[in-house]
Amino acid sequence: MEKDDKSLRPVFTRASNDNKGPSDISEEGLRRALNPPHDNTQEVLHGVTVKDPFRPLENLDAPDTVAWAARQNQQFEDYIKGSDASMASATEFLTKALDYDRASLPARYGDKYFRTFQKALAPQGVVQVASSANGPWDTILDPNMLKADGTIALSGWTPSKDGKRIAYLTSEAGSDEQTLYIYDVEKQQTLPDTVTKARFTAVLWDRDSHDSFQYTYPRHDDTHRTFIKHHAIGETQEQDKTIFDARPEASSLISPGRMHTAKYEWISTAIGTDKNRGLMFRPYGSNEEFKVLLEPRKTTISPIAELEDGSILAVTTKDAPHGRLVQFDPRDPAEEKWKTIIPESKDDLLNNVLLHKGKLFAFYSHDTADAVRVFTPEGQHLHDIPLPVQSVIGLARVNEDDDTFLLRISGFTSPGDTYSYDIAKNSLTLVEKTAAPFDLNEAIVERLYATSKDGTQVPYTVIRLPETELDGTAATKLYGYGGFNIPLGPVYSNGIAHFVKSGGIYVQANLRGGGEFGTDWHNGGRGANKQNVFDDFAAVAEDLAARKYTSAQRLVINGGSNGGLLTAATMLQRPELFGAVITEVGVEDMFRFHLATYGAAWKSDYGDPGIKEDFNVAAKYSPLHNVKPGAKYPPHLIKTADHDDRVVPWHSFKLAATLQALSHEDNTTLLRVEGRAGHGAGKPTAKIIQAYAESFAFIEKSIGPVDQKAYKAKLATEKKPDSPAADKKFKAG
Repeated sequence: MEKDDKSLRPVFTRASNDNKGPSDISEEGLRRALNPPHDNTQEVLHGVTVKDPFRPLENLDAPDTVAWAARQNQQFEDYIKGSDASMASATEFLTKALDYDRASLPARYGDKYFRTFQKALAPQGVVQVASSANGPWDTILDPNMLKADGTIALSGWTPSKDGKRIAYLTSEAGSDEQTLYIYDVEKQQTLPDTVTKARFTAVLWDRDSHDSFQYTYPRHDDTHRTFIKHHAIGETQEQDKTIFDARPEASSLISPGRMHTAKYEWISTAIGTDKNRGLMFRPYGSNEEFKVLLEPRKTTISPIAELEDGSILAVTTKDAPHGRLVQFDPRDPAEEKWKTIIPESKDDLLNNVLLHKGKLFAFYSHDTADAVRVFTPEGQHLHDIPLPVQSVIGLARVNEDDDTFLLRISGFTSPGDTYSYDIAKNSLTLVEKTAAPFDLNEAIVERLYATSKDGTQVPYTVIRLPETELDGTAATKLYGYGGFNIPLGPVYSNGIAHFVKSGGIYVQANLRGGGEFGTDWHNGGRGANKQNVFDDFAAVAEDLAARKYTSAQRLVINGGSNGGLLTAATMLQRPELFGAVITEVGVEDMFRFHLATYGAAWKSDYGDPGIKEDFNVAAKYSPLHNVKPGAKYPPHLIKTADHDDRVVPWHSFKLAATLQALSHEDNTTLLRVEGRAGHGAGKPTAKIIQAYAESFAFIEKSIGPVDQKAYKAKLATEKKPDSPAADKKFKAG
């Protein structure tokens, strides 16, 4: 066995009588874990014996698993019992915050306008149609009528270009599995056409048609490949024609191009979640084989427009990690013949470009916020759209004859107001203020930097009220993600607003692995570099304490999905930095993530456990395999959902059981399993409110009142000489 493997052995297998591994859990440990189903499962991976005693918890529907999850829920409820004030505070605030009508920006298709609309506290949003952007609006798709508990949601909808039909998708209980339907707007009825067992499905209507469309459809086998199918209205799913079948690489995900250009149709290709997407094309409407313009995994290119001479404008990261706009001829597409129209920006990321009214509107990410720059077709910079600093925009659908854009401008402090942008004048005019009951306009928003272990400067944003005292006593919630090239930007949240208005500080960290600062930033936090993400997160925690924004006792970390991996791994590596941890729908078993649902697609960030080098990297941070026997960890709430078929619940189940059974007996590890819910999407309003209220109650139970004055008063009481137990607790932190 090689040296690297030997160095890992103490983590996974019993090396001596004093070094207990997971299979050596005592009867007392199993009792603390509420007697989970367990066995003696172990396997040898790359010469290392890996014990997995809670493997039976992977059988999610087994009666023993269901009963154990119910016991875990009861234990969590017992822990927050007596937190009536915390629950009431959060519930009342979020109920008021969501008790107003809200709608998306209207989008025009043909002579009709469409929008999503949510009536105050209704469980789900609906789709509405009108003959004018100002209404009156008629509801045509209402998922609230499909299930009494509101757990069937619309997961996507796409009108045909003329607005006569809508392809829409529904999902139940938060599942990623979808069903595709067609709604006839003029007949006001859903047609018999149905596509079942869809997943992450994209729809692209045929050009100038409401009778046929392309859609992506997954293979239901272990290849994780995806078809592109073609459906004609009136035919069955079995009659749908296969346009394209993914090549045989595992985890290939295929989607139609963003657009049909006048002469070509496009297919964007990817291997798993790798952001470096390839591109294929063929003459529009032909039966020719698709021609490869760019292979996946190398770089990325996305066509945005076809010019009169038949050449294509496309955004690419080829030789430009921050993105550039190029022009090429599909008839002679050699890369050395590409012409740069908008060169790469040194500091900002080019995400997309819109060619409209003889101008190029370039959409950039500037220090996580949005910036829009306007160019001539030749690439000469004219001006920038005058957006507020650190804001993000939502743009309504732009039609060829539009002289104005309708957009919504939001940020950390506001849910967003609606503006009209005049193209000729380069000016913004307020159309409508948000009707949201709350905002954070009174808050201070700061952009700060922490120094990570290798010297990298890690940006983070702090949101706090002016009256919050920076003396180390402020309750602080630190949120991060750090993966899959996904950026965290300035987004308003009612949960953030409640936490800050309650006296806390909210912090959002921009960690390596995310998509905030280009290819190098992403690559710096994936694969062999994944440890950098945890080091970055720990560095932000240390920096907050050094600046006296908070202290370890008052710092809570929170993250979900890949962010759940982040919180669990960082806690296990640096438990002394945190007062409490909330891990939501996390990826925790880094040796088996690729075996469930579409987890194999994540190899782009996590590596392949079947490859020895990747296994060795993951072994150093995999949460399930790095719980130290007898170690002390901060209070930890692990949240998952019974219908999460993206990050399956057994990740959370096995981590919770291992922490409860193996770590120090005084630790508080709680598991909350939400019923009829999934990875987070499509959750009805009542569940959103309840989930936040429970987390807030856990925070106050674990680190004390979020209100700074109340916390200091509590400390003063506990420090009194006649309260030795409380004094001892205070000194211990």
